Amino acid sequence: MPNRRIIAIWLPYMGAERILRKNQHNSETPIAVVVKKSQGEIITSISATAQSEGLFIGQSLRDASAICPHLFVQTQNSHAETQFLRSICRWSSKFSPWVAPEGNMGLIMDITGCSHLFGGENKMINHILLAYDELNLTTKIGCADTVGAAWAVSRYSEETLQSYRNGDAIEQEARATRSRSAKRSLKNISNDLKINKSSKYFIVPPGKIRQSISNFPVAALRLEIQTQNTLAQLGLRQIGDIIKQPRASINRRFGFNLLKRVDQALGNLPEPISPLQPELNFGVRISFPDPIGLKPDIIAGLDRILDRLCSNLKKKNLGAQKILLQAFQTNSTTKSIEVGLAQPSNSFRHIRDLLIVKLDGLDIQFGIDILRLEATRTEMFTKDKHIGHLVVSKNNKSRTEKNIKPENLISKLGVRIGLESIIRLHPATSNIPEKTYNVLSAAWSEPAKEWPKPISYRPVQLWSPEIINAPDKPNPLSEFKWRGKIWYITESRGPERISPEWWLDDPKWRSGVRDYWFVQCDTGDRLWIYYAHGGLMSSGWFCQGKFS
Repeated sequence: MPNRRIIAIWLPYMGAERILRKNQHNSETPIAVVVKKSQGEIITSISATAQSEGLFIGQSLRDASAICPHLFVQTQNSHAETQFLRSICRWSSKFSPWVAPEGNMGLIMDITGCSHLFGGENKMINHILLAYDELNLTTKIGCADTVGAAWAVSRYSEETLQSYRNGDAIEQEARATRSRSAKRSLKNISNDLKINKSSKYFIVPPGKIRQSISNFPVAALRLEIQTQNTLAQLGLRQIGDIIKQPRASINRRFGFNLLKRVDQALGNLPEPISPLQPELNFGVRISFPDPIGLKPDIIAGLDRILDRLCSNLKKKNLGAQKILLQAFQTNSTTKSIEVGLAQPSNSFRHIRDLLIVKLDGLDIQFGIDILRLEATRTEMFTKDKHIGHLVVSKNNKSRTEKNIKPENLISKLGVRIGLESIIRLHPATSNIPEKTYNVLSAAWSEPAKEWPKPISYRPVQLWSPEIINAPDKPNPLSEFKWRGKIWYITESRGPERISPEWWLDDPKWRSGVRDYWFVQCDTGDRLWIYYAHGGLMSSGWFCQGKFS
């Protein structure tokens, strides 16, 4: 079995070159991408031209503008940069199926068993470099037996060659470190790495990791800044200095993470690559030879693409929960409508009815050239299993075809008034009348299967307690005045005593313990009244509900 071979692709100017590609600037224009922080705006990416002007990542925009007055500045869009890197990763899968993003500015590619298809590692890497040059992306490539070594070689080989430790640097170090240091010619370093003339890629021969990366700075181990600074203070500036130290003392001083990075780079600890999974895209479109604008024509085009969309969803056993319809007009503008579904669905009729309800919202002013339909949010779709008698199965199927499910009703109402406006009640455990239920959104909750029976008779309607004019005594009433009229009681049952929740300070229950009564009046009304014995508020009679 051949040794594992890994390629690390570094895009040092990715953020700035993305702006160059998007805005089609002159390649000689210095560009800087900045992010706002508490102390000001800090550079996160620069172009090669800006770097030649003396700018660097981490520099403040104020200093950079003073050095380069004609600098083009763009605010960082981290989401767009992430999507750009993911698209490059998917595009690079034509070289190897095992490709994954690495950090914010690089890729990791496993080329084990792939290089012979291109004529060897050198020709394969040259082929990759040429392909990236056609995309106007600057790349640095490192190839080694491990992910850690390839990453280090792609980022620090050229720097090591340019700023290799000379005698002057050794003299400036601590005496203990200086006694172990030795001058080494540049020729010996080049023997460990295969370096091309343009210094765009570096190849570590199989089995030569330790010799190749020993002279790299400790930052090549992908360590935190604090760990790098601590190592530098101790005189451990290169990877070889760490390898020579006793592992027990390194582990005791810096923890397992430092030894883990060393072992991953040397191949003593495996580091798997998780390739980027292909994204499922459920988008369909239709182009028209002549612009359309009439509603029947739009519906006809919608039917054709919606049928394809539902077929694609059914193949993946998925249901759409958000549908986006876009209409591209002849004046290069786009009108769109979005529909949310209460439950995932791949039913043609159900989705079609929801879209037609909002079709008037497109506001077509010019003709439409293209219609595009996309399921922007999908979820696993579970079909109903029909259990029992054959007639029951047919009835369930009939209900589905007639589109009379509660979820479909919620979706249709949500299109008109918004899904957030549709609520449902769920039972709650409490003796307080107004706390016996919870209010939930109907679109994102299941209906309650069973409502617990109340311990006593409860009214159909509840409202905030209203004051009753009656004697301030807990005795049963024969009449009272409420809502501007006198009510005569013909029947009464009670009392039912309910105490407030003493662990909560509810302003509505500061009147203390309540004695609830069921009363029937001569008018036929059956009311729920109570006498509050008083607490932080004075006592008295109140009416809170009405029975059916």
